[in-house]
Amino acid sequence: MAKSPNKHNRLYAKAQPLHEKLPDAIEKGEVSFKDDVKSRAKKLNDDFDWDKNDALKIWCFGPENQGANILADKTTGVQYMNELRESMESAF
Repeated sequence: MAKSPNKHNRLYAKAQPLHEKLPDAIEKGEVSFKDDVKSRAKKLNDDFDWDKNDALKIWCFGPENQGANILADKTTGVQYMNELRESMESAF
């Protein structure tokens, strides 16, 4: 949990394990940060049971955009999340 400077907003992060075959696919290069967003979302939806909207909002892979960890924005109806993106990626 992190609070904004004005202490009016709170950001909570939640970790969940990935599909058992997804880390192998990332390490083999079948799924990567460099892929087209829509084609990557379709592959994640079809092969790994991801929600398509969540797959479209992947912020980064980690560590250093190469590893088998994913940081995704799963918020709905929240404004200004892209302003936090850079801070979250660097923390991740």
